[in-house]
Amino acid sequence: MDEKALFHSIITSNFDKLQKISISGVSSTAWREVFDALPDVITVHDRSFNIVAANAAAQRQLQLPSTRHSRMKCYRYYHGTECMKQGCPGYQCLQTGQPAVLESFEPKLDKFVEIRAIPHIDSLGRIRGVLHVVRDITRWKTSEEKLAASGEQLRNLTAHLESVREEERKHIAREIHDELGQALTALKMDLFWLGKRLPEANAAVHDKTRSMLNLLEETARSVQRIACELRPGLLDDLGLQAAMEWQAQEFEERTGIPCEVSLYSGNGSLDQERATTVFRIFQETLTNVIRHAEATRVQVTLEKQEGDLVMSVQDNGKGIRERQITHPKSLGLIGIRERIRRWGGTVTIRGRSDEGTTVRVSIPLALR
Repeated sequence: MDEKALFHSIITSNFDKLQKISISGVSSTAWREVFDALPDVITVHDRSFNIVAANAAAQRQLQLPSTRHSRMKCYRYYHGTECMKQGCPGYQCLQTGQPAVLESFEPKLDKFVEIRAIPHIDSLGRIRGVLHVVRDITRWKTSEEKLAASGEQLRNLTAHLESVREEERKHIAREIHDELGQALTALKMDLFWLGKRLPEANAAVHDKTRSMLNLLEETARSVQRIACELRPGLLDDLGLQAAMEWQAQEFEERTGIPCEVSLYSGNGSLDQERATTVFRIFQETLTNVIRHAEATRVQVTLEKQEGDLVMSVQDNGKGIRERQITHPKSLGLIGIRERIRRWGGTVTIRGRSDEGTTVRVSIPLALR
């Protein structure tokens, strides 16, 4: 490979091509001018990790001596240590013959760096040494950490809002059930009492009374349904399994789609908040089945597996596609992931065309 191609390979960071270059021209004037002009730290090492060549950036930032010494160990100048750093990409290069990368904060350089090691292979296919290209990634790393911190704050805020919403749902459901439900019951009893005292001859009034009683019955059932949808009392009183069985039955009655459930007995050490998380994910999954799956059967399992609670919801519908799983507007799926991520759990969503979709959720039974 000529010098021009060599310069182009280094400048464009085309490290795959650099595996087979020769560095025999290191001393040439043209090579040295371009080599020294590169802003990245670039050093060439022999198999014993001695630095045999370095550009101006490397000499300046690593504070290399101006004259060449036989034992300029790279790790002394890169890391300020007397031995190789764990995960050393140069060592990996010599072992595998393949490029290697390490990202780390280097106290000696006072910056985050990306160290790329490329094996130097001679014409006989032997590894003569390693080329190191070190890039300052402090800005990128700092931005990445800020972004991660911002994401964590957003997830904490979302979790807090979800918790507040659940408490509000619970409060409204109880108010509807207790206050409105009791008022409707009292009204029904009063209307029944009034109907008993109306003259028998007035058939129209009796018919109207019976019609009003039927309307009150329907209204009371609607109130109960709305309260349960807001926050099933079964979830708080009898636990996750009872609430899931109730939800599956409601789903089957509303859609006509058989929903088979297989649930383990006992809540283990699952607290109410995580039980609520699993239940809301179950509801969201059934909602997706109704909206998108075109399924004729749903199978649900809930079981313990090695300290985790695992829920699987499988339908036999048309199957979700990969682009739908990762689509940024698939808010329901994003919500499922965020709910489970809060507890350190996992979500797996798989779909096969015309064979259905499986949603598998795993959540720790106890805090870890």
